[in-house]
Amino acid sequence: MQKKIIALAVASVMAIPLAAQATPTVYGKLHLSYGSVEKESATPKVDNWQLRSHASRFGIKGSRKISNSLEAIYKFEWQVDYEQGTDAALDRRNMYAGLKGDWGQLRFGRHDTPLKMSQGKFDQFGDTDADLKHAGKHDGENRLDNVLVYMGKTGNVGYAIAAIPAEGDGTTAGDGPADSISASISYESGPFYVALAQDSYDDTGAAANTENGLTRLTGTYKMGNMQLGLMWQTGVEKVAASTAEEDWLGVSFNTKIGGKNKFKAQYIMTEDNAATKTERSLMALGIDHKFDKKTTGYIMYSNLETDAGATTTDDSFAGVGLVMKF
Repeated sequence: MQKKIIALAVASVMAIPLAAQATPTVYGKLHLSYGSVEKESATPKVDNWQLRSHASRFGIKGSRKISNSLEAIYKFEWQVDYEQGTDAALDRRNMYAGLKGDWGQLRFGRHDTPLKMSQGKFDQFGDTDADLKHAGKHDGENRLDNVLVYMGKTGNVGYAIAAIPAEGDGTTAGDGPADSISASISYESGPFYVALAQDSYDDTGAAANTENGLTRLTGTYKMGNMQLGLMWQTGVEKVAASTAEEDWLGVSFNTKIGGKNKFKAQYIMTEDNAATKTERSLMALGIDHKFDKKTTGYIMYSNLETDAGATTTDDSFAGVGLVMKF
């Protein structure tokens, strides 16, 4: 009996480190759409029916207890356009390691900027043709390499700041500890959410020491089964592509219909201050049907109209989609 007790005690002690290392979680999302795609802005123009993958992904994430107040965290996520069946379809998404405690989280690696994350639940058509990143040229929807990001929360106030070194050649390219900075502050209480975010970029090469940036203000409010969202944005990113400041104004809406359906709508307009102004308007309507907690089907229509001087183009999508999570 004494030997059995000793053996049990030894086994229990050996099991403690194993228990502290939580089993990694494998997860993913498959997102396909089928419908009519028209792109007058493309060269050559597109007018056909397509089956497409929209940011379908798989990943591994987990954590390990270091002490009673500190955890090591990690995440590796890849995007795969699995209907194409080619190696080129595989791409990196957020990939980081970090630390987590009562003071917040510190992450290192490839990561969404705080400005991108600050939109919260405004965008009703993420990862589709009506994703807000398609509405203008300076969208701010950036996922960057070499990111050091801190995220924390005090009461109802959340905050995040990221430093992104350009890792240049030390001569003409960016070589500072934070060649780009992204920061956000948010307030959330019950049905109300509002966030203010700022990106500041220090471009490299021929545009060395040229600073530019984006400012974004986002808010959402829930009223029973409905949600209303507003977004305002102004500024410039990627100076090498264009120095024309761009202004954004967007509104989004959704309402639940019954227990499993949701109607949603979104409209975003943008305008730059170039000598020949470019104006865009992106509108979308859709209905989601939730089969279960991890499977959603939808039908949607979107249209992006671009007016650049005397030239006007329309890009549109009309079709159905299926989103499955695991």
